[in-house]
Amino acid sequence: MVSTINSRAMARSRIAALLNRRASAAHNSAGFTLVELMISLVLLAILLGMGVPSFQTLIAEQRLRAVSSDLRIALNTARSEAVKRNRDVVLSPSGSGWAGGWSIASPEAGDPDLLDHPEAGGVNITGPANVSFSPLGRASIADFEIAIAADTSTGLCLHMEIDGRATATKGTCP
Repeated sequence: MVSTINSRAMARSRIAALLNRRASAAHNSAGFTLVELMISLVLLAILLGMGVPSFQTLIAEQRLRAVSSDLRIALNTARSEAVKRNRDVVLSPSGSGWAGGWSIASPEAGDPDLLDHPEAGGVNITGPANVSFSPLGRASIADFEIAIAADTSTGLCLHMEIDGRATATKGTCP
């Protein structure tokens, strides 16, 4: 009888030890501690603080490239329409200057505009009063300066030659 009691006591102690081992293993691998979580959040905040300014510069440069590309496409469209229709075609600013958008009016009376470009938000554009293309595809030399409204030091110059070809360069126009 004593041996039965001892064997039961030993079995209970083994079960208790096994349960304690499982409980301590579960407790040790439960996840992150509060300190570890706070340290990782601080490191993440530091990395974001370093990366956000360069990301804003990237967005501003991309906005300049996009507006420059849109304006160059409009110049090419006006030139090709002048040659195709064998008539003068005019690209002009709409609204309050080039930053307010631009349009290509149809040379045919009563026809809708060939192109209407919406406002270029957050960008300043300076250029000629309008650009007129002859039926031969020629135009007067024109320069467009495109700059971010908040940072005028970052800009592009879109230069158009007499043959109607436009090229973009970084910086201000000469």
